[in-house]
Amino acid sequence: MLEENPHRNIPKLLAVAASAFMLTLHGCSSSQEGKHTGGLAEIESAKKLRVIVRREPVEFVPRSAFPVTLDRSIASELAQELGVRLELIVADDYDVMMEKLLGGEADVIAASMTVTEARKKRVAFSTPYLYTDELLITRTGAEAPSGIRSLKGRDVCVKRSSPHFETLLALNKGAGFNVFEMPETLEDEKMLDMVSRGECYATVADSRHWEAVSGAYANLAVSITLAKDRAIALAMRPNATKLKRRINGFLTSRALAGRRDTLHKDDLDGLKRRKVLRMITRNNAMTYYIYRGTQVGFEYELIKRFAESQGLRLEIVVPPRHKDMIAWLNEGRGDVVAAAMTITAARERRVAFTVPYNHVEEVVVAREDNDEINGPLDLEGKTLYVRKSSSFYETLMELRKAVRGIKVGVLPEDMETEEILAGVDEGRLEATVADSNLLDLERSYGRPLKAVFSLRKTVHGWAVRNGNEDLLAALNEFIASEHRGLFYNTLKEKYFSEKRTIDKAHKDFRSDVSGKLSPYDDIVKKYSDVFGLDWRLVVAQMFQESSFDPGKVSWAGAMGLMQLMPGTAGELGIEDLFLPESSIKGGTAYLAELIGRFDASIPLRERIRFALAAYNVGYNHLTDARRLAERLGYNPNIWFGNVEMAMALLQKPSYYMSARYGYCRGSEPVAYVREIQTRYNAYVKHVPG
Repeated sequence: MLEENPHRNIPKLLAVAASAFMLTLHGCSSSQEGKHTGGLAEIESAKKLRVIVRREPVEFVPRSAFPVTLDRSIASELAQELGVRLELIVADDYDVMMEKLLGGEADVIAASMTVTEARKKRVAFSTPYLYTDELLITRTGAEAPSGIRSLKGRDVCVKRSSPHFETLLALNKGAGFNVFEMPETLEDEKMLDMVSRGECYATVADSRHWEAVSGAYANLAVSITLAKDRAIALAMRPNATKLKRRINGFLTSRALAGRRDTLHKDDLDGLKRRKVLRMITRNNAMTYYIYRGTQVGFEYELIKRFAESQGLRLEIVVPPRHKDMIAWLNEGRGDVVAAAMTITAARERRVAFTVPYNHVEEVVVAREDNDEINGPLDLEGKTLYVRKSSSFYETLMELRKAVRGIKVGVLPEDMETEEILAGVDEGRLEATVADSNLLDLERSYGRPLKAVFSLRKTVHGWAVRNGNEDLLAALNEFIASEHRGLFYNTLKEKYFSEKRTIDKAHKDFRSDVSGKLSPYDDIVKKYSDVFGLDWRLVVAQMFQESSFDPGKVSWAGAMGLMQLMPGTAGELGIEDLFLPESSIKGGTAYLAELIGRFDASIPLRERIRFALAAYNVGYNHLTDARRLAERLGYNPNIWFGNVEMAMALLQKPSYYMSARYGYCRGSEPVAYVREIQTRYNAYVKHVPG
């Protein structure tokens, strides 16, 4: 077990290290160096724009067309517009952001900040780039309020620093309800949990936030819309008149101040006027998902490259079911379906497809130890499970004309093919049909499955509305230029080639004799001391990440010994991830920072395990798993046998569809933490601390 070392005051060291780390991360120093109170001229002279953003770039899986990295996109585009370098300053508390801005440590706040009367007295706001509603959330089983005055005597729980507090005070004149102040460190979901359990009558949620998390709260509902179209804007210092004018011009030209639920059916010229391409897809391992706070996926990266080539910003739309994708496209909720969709005659009657960009085979899939199915005739009396809206269902209907005894089991429309394959692996489903490339991907993760035989060769295409001829032509031109080219081939290699091979341990060290664990022990000890960690733990993690290979690059783009993502490294101030010392310093600092995010009342060993899981899969997915664990009756403060159980469920649609951050391959962090724990236990036995 990862026990607290009685010979070191680790919690104290962690607190000091985390404090020092956060000061560095947020751009603070004990002197006035780096502070200025100038405006546009000073930014242009320094050739640097300092923008405060929130910690996590991806806030949730978008169920509708909404840019989840909007704030950072705006910051990046603004810096390009000004012709200066962008410096991001990370902070989570809005009061801290305001202090940094007014203290001259930053030029702009881009953190989805709501414009309120109180805030307008302190800072200058740009023209709004987004609008949201403020919603009163209550239990569905409780007596729903009919209006503000029916709240009399009720508790409404909010944080004082939130814009909702100001809204409630304005509405409470004579209404007689209680505005119950919650701790500033309390997560918004915790307040929803309290309402769900009946511990507080109501709370207030931002409509974007509620849209993202409402699926997890079946017993909560919107009772009253307290305020509509609350403006979200960039904040600047009050005297930054020229900067504000320049930013307002930029935002106006960017045309962001519109309702997010607007339907558009226009062609490429309309997309270019709005500067947005909305991609309808699925949240799964092959098309689009969030990895360590970064949006990834084969389809996502291809479409993103197309969008960039057209000067468009990419927004993601994830319908609740597979069969909704074409309907949503034709309704105008998105502009292109990019979801590994097989081109079929039935679908071509509803939409226009691009030329094929991927060729695959539809194969019958069974467990490797299944000897009963070897050819089409062996399917008589067998049940193959597929979604009715899938091309596989059409294929099986055709096959039944030749092999009449085939049974077809229809599965839910929100069930991903990878979960169906998991059902075959686990023996819950007899057999299925899948695209060969997805089967190869699942096999690379160790699933004992096989392609028994091929049913037919198929092609994937992107779909647009009939009549959007210019967009279709542009997509076809893009596919013609990229297909089988360097970018395309690299992307296919990244997502579909064998990548979970078994790493072999280095044999250069006999730790029980030499006391060495890796070629980098001295560097690890140096930074473990700085950040208050057991150096043997860091080595165990480093082996798990890279097998001590400083040049390793993962399929997702993580680099170096500690496999940091470039974005994370940038926030840590790490420039060259292939330098062992830089990678170890960054990875150790990041692990310490993650440990510091968890409440100190949680035992240190559990905070470390949570931090390891978050390092692997992302802090947001770990937070989802802890929330899910609590709802399932597990202990949200214990990893083994509790949170890890919930984490594994986040790769199932019935659970991840209601999670704020959606799909993740939950089995990976489960194995990751367990293997590091096992290796650390072995290190402790053989090598003194």
